[in-house]
Amino acid sequence: MKRFAALLSLCALCLPALGQTTAPTTTTTTSPSTTTATAPAPAKKAHVAFLKLTDELRERPESFNFSVFNANSPAKSPAMSSLIVTLNKAAKDDTLAGLVFDVSGFSLSLNQAHELGQQLLTLRKAHKTVAIYASDFTTATYLLASHADRVIMPENGNLLMPGVSLNMLFFKGTLEKLGMDADFIQVGKYKGAEEPFMRKTASPEYRAQIEGLVDGLYGQIVKTIDENRPNMDEDTVKKAIDEGWLTGKRAKELGLVDWTLTRDKLEAWIDTQFPGGALLVEDYGQPKKKNIDLDSPFGFLSMLSTPKTTSRTREPAVAVIYATGQIMPDYPGAEGNTNVVTPATIRTAVDKALKDNLVKAIVLRIDSPGGSASASDEIWTVLKDADKKKPITVSMGRLAASGGYYIACAGRSITANPNTITGSIGVVGGKIIFKGLLDKAGINVETVSRGKHAEMLSMLRPFSDDERTYLTAQMEEVYATFTSRVMEARAGKVLKIDDVAQGRLYTGVAGKKAGLVDTVGTLQDTIAAAAKTAGIEKNYQILVLPEAKTFADILREGLTMDASMPLETQAALKAMPAEYRAEALRVLNLVNVLQKERVLMSLPVGIVEENK
Repeated sequence: MKRFAALLSLCALCLPALGQTTAPTTTTTTSPSTTTATAPAPAKKAHVAFLKLTDELRERPESFNFSVFNANSPAKSPAMSSLIVTLNKAAKDDTLAGLVFDVSGFSLSLNQAHELGQQLLTLRKAHKTVAIYASDFTTATYLLASHADRVIMPENGNLLMPGVSLNMLFFKGTLEKLGMDADFIQVGKYKGAEEPFMRKTASPEYRAQIEGLVDGLYGQIVKTIDENRPNMDEDTVKKAIDEGWLTGKRAKELGLVDWTLTRDKLEAWIDTQFPGGALLVEDYGQPKKKNIDLDSPFGFLSMLSTPKTTSRTREPAVAVIYATGQIMPDYPGAEGNTNVVTPATIRTAVDKALKDNLVKAIVLRIDSPGGSASASDEIWTVLKDADKKKPITVSMGRLAASGGYYIACAGRSITANPNTITGSIGVVGGKIIFKGLLDKAGINVETVSRGKHAEMLSMLRPFSDDERTYLTAQMEEVYATFTSRVMEARAGKVLKIDDVAQGRLYTGVAGKKAGLVDTVGTLQDTIAAAAKTAGIEKNYQILVLPEAKTFADILREGLTMDASMPLETQAALKAMPAEYRAEALRVLNLVNVLQKERVLMSLPVGIVEENK
């Protein structure tokens, strides 16, 4: 019996432990009669990219400028265009086992969350493990996180997901307090662009348009979480949203979060997710840092410059031309401003793409509420002419409304994000009357004029009946041109223009049903489709235009500043919450454009998205 027990003990030592995976052993011959077993090779550490995303996500890298809004180094803010390149690289990188994102303090819109979320799904299909951590989640950052394999937050962190609300701002009461008035005319029953200036509350037609947008955005949030999170359905998602403010512990109980741990334990947790541990790559996809000689004034200036984000190769390219911000007429200093769209900036970008022999296709990325009618038509003409030489397709971002949709009609096809706000096919015109404000300030203005309508554009009085009739006729002519552009672009997809125009607003999903949009997808989807059409889908690069200007570029070209807004006004707006500041800037830009022309194609101002 003792011999039998000894034999069992010897066998136990020779067999691997139950359930433990062992590497194959190798033998080394020392003599014809003896062999020795070597120890299993330790598993290699998995390379895991760690990306810390902070600040507000921008559509594209911004040019250096002296605006007080850039006092917090916007060059460090991530750009969607750069992230797409980085994540595409990661999906194809065989050395990379996973990616971990820290989105604490990160801000993005709902449509950007969808765009990046689709990139995360692509990474997962490429067998990369994807995890997202945040000390606190907002609705948009959580929607992004829901696309990951694992969602992590502290037990006492906060997940704020109260639903969707769009605030409508009305300025008539403010104008009255200042002794001012507004005189606007609109073409399009549902346009609503004059209401923030002419009314104190929304008309039933305008409110119905905003309610439709809110319903669409809310439905998309519920659908996204329902599809991405296991063990959650539509009802449980809605119940979680109705709770609104969840701790990390509660979010885990509901199935919204997978792990609860604090940031100081995150790296140790990552290490446990791979058999041999993890080696974090914290600068993945980032350009190599240059050594800066601080003894040289040029070295110091280089610290202020926005680094070039596009490294060119000899591969064929898809040029992505960005039209972000309000559409405005050309003005001095506009070329370096990445927050407005002018005919000159688009023309310069288009010319560069057409002259570049490596560029085989062009994608127009629009994130614009519209603006100047004449500038919109000029841009449409530039794009339409370019399309004859190289194919142009359109990708819509957060906004592609009114003038933004007008220029989209120059493309061969239109792709919208599910949460894009589009449509608003209509025209508005008018002016702000400053006479009462001047009277309050004790300023008297005496006018000497010749000609029956010499004072038609004056901001000291309303339009006369004759002037109103003339302006209305002009606006109806612009509206007819607008609708003809739409019918030309959407032939066979829109049967009756009045069914989709008259200022109606749509989400991307609703826009597709109405025939205004061809497909619902992301910028990356549009780029990939453009590359395939051009026959370069197997190997291509992305060229972002207009290129962001560095401080060095500005010095070389001559030091100029965007004079579209006084620094004092910028400083005053800096104190406002970011979401309201953006709309306040748009109101000021709109008034600025109205001083030069009376007909606009613009989404109504004062629509503020809360709970991002």
